[in-house]
Amino acid sequence: MKEIHGGKKPVLAFLKRFHLVIFIASTMLILSIAITLLSGVVGRASGENSTPPSNTSFNFDQSTIESIKKLKTSDQPSDPLDLSQGRINPFGE
Repeated sequence: MKEIHGGKKPVLAFLKRFHLVIFIASTMLILSIAITLLSGVVGRASGENSTPPSNTSFNFDQSTIESIKKLKTSDQPSDPLDLSQGRINPFGE
């Protein structure tokens, strides 16, 4: 009977001594596998829609084009603010 229990003692001593290292290594291994698998899934999902279909036309209506032309860049002066009306109370009835 001593021979059967004699083999377990070194294994238990090893696990008792290195349980934290084994836990951290196995956790990191599992996380790296999960990240690799998720990265592959995201890569495949985004790869399908990366190029627009050739039959899609991108047309703007004339009002949108005019609105874009009216926009000013940051180095152009903006219109002065009209403060003659004063402030209004947004909570007043």
